[in-house]
Amino acid sequence: MEKGRILIVDDDPLVRDVLSDIFEQAGSYVTESAPNGTEGIQKVKDHDYDVVFTDLTMPGITGIDFMREAVKLRPALPVVVITGHSTMDNAVNAMREGAKDFLSKPFTMASVTSVAERLIGERRLLAKLAPDGGYETCIGRLNAELFKKLQEITILQSISSELDAIYDNREVYEKIVEMASRLLRVKEVAFGIVEDGVFRVRCAAGVPERDFPVAGGIFERVVRTREHCLFGMGDRNPHTGNLLESPLFAIPFTINGEVFGIVSLMNKADGSAFTEDEVSLALTFAKKAAQRIENNALYEVFYNNLISTLKALVISIEARDSYTKQHSERVTNYSLQVAEAMELGAEEKDALRFGGYLHDIGKIGVRDTILLKPEKLTDEEKTEINLHPVIGANIIEPLRFFPKERELIMHHHENFDGSGYPDGLAGERIPIAARILAVADAYDAMTSSRPYRAAKSRAFAVEELRRCSNSQFDGEVVRVFLQTLGEGDPSHAH
Repeated sequence: MEKGRILIVDDDPLVRDVLSDIFEQAGSYVTESAPNGTEGIQKVKDHDYDVVFTDLTMPGITGIDFMREAVKLRPALPVVVITGHSTMDNAVNAMREGAKDFLSKPFTMASVTSVAERLIGERRLLAKLAPDGGYETCIGRLNAELFKKLQEITILQSISSELDAIYDNREVYEKIVEMASRLLRVKEVAFGIVEDGVFRVRCAAGVPERDFPVAGGIFERVVRTREHCLFGMGDRNPHTGNLLESPLFAIPFTINGEVFGIVSLMNKADGSAFTEDEVSLALTFAKKAAQRIENNALYEVFYNNLISTLKALVISIEARDSYTKQHSERVTNYSLQVAEAMELGAEEKDALRFGGYLHDIGKIGVRDTILLKPEKLTDEEKTEINLHPVIGANIIEPLRFFPKERELIMHHHENFDGSGYPDGLAGERIPIAARILAVADAYDAMTSSRPYRAAKSRAFAVEELRRCSNSQFDGEVVRVFLQTLGEGDPSHAH
């Protein structure tokens, strides 16, 4: 590679010698020097340098004055200011006057050569991009392109964040149409799934939401090639059957190399054709959306398998004790009815739907001699069985997916007055889902036969819930629970 030509302007011969030695040892540079600004300006007139290093404080022409004149003579010449009086003001002033960098004495070999290497590299790159010397025009163009790319990155980052927060593919389909319309400013967008040779529209804007065969239409080519296609006027619009009046841009969504969906974009708001930049942006967007759909599908399979496994554990627990057969399912149904009546959010309902089945999963760690004991439990045995919420929460904890479900499992035996276990939580410190489950669990336990007693009557259980309202149980939850049972308002609850 051609050696970099460097000019050193400094009134101190020691500094000139040290800098020359540094560049000579580096081996990639040829240096010349000038003892003052006047000689330095003359050298800049006579020769083309890659970088100039100049002292800031010199007799006669100062480093700033030298730099101003040098840049006038050669606008693309990078100048580095070196000074023994390193202050922020000096640095700012030097940079304002056009210095490309600022070094303070004493300097290291690495700092000097690093600056030289970077500036020479930038200058040679600009020379390639603007061989005619139009550096300012070139830089302006590069800045405009950079700004445009930054805008695209910002848009895609925003899109990525929005998509990553959606776990329901039906919502993803709607978001694809909405985002595509906004991103490419098109009036007609459709996203559909390719299934058994049929394109099934899942969401659309500006076009009919109808299903149609892939064979014989322009989407057949998209499915066959698995590549995006631009169709022009004269091709037939697959959504309407009419000839296209504006270009149609179709992008396949693939999993493992197979097309599972297509997004079609038509009728740009300004009437123009799709540009290369727009095509690139749309392809990146489609790739991200396809990944979100695939991840959601994989997550759903994993989630369902996980739930099935955990439910199998619950069934195995219930199989040990015939008296608790289907207890978890009944408790879950009771709890969901209360949650619906109390108008709780989807998060709490989901926690009850899953956590309700698993609330007794910790009993897998309780000995059969205790779990199935027909007589009254001893204090030691009660202590052991009272550990089942903690055991259950520990089973769920490594899964990380179910923080609210873990809370529910841990705290469904807490009492509203703080006398429960395992943590003695009271009032609203107990999660609402756990407060609901506690009531449903108690009611089902009372109305089910146990090893040590027969089932209690519905009337007994209702009265017991009322009696323990606002002590063992949240009074408002009891009130709503009894309403869902058709028992009316427990106005005489304690």
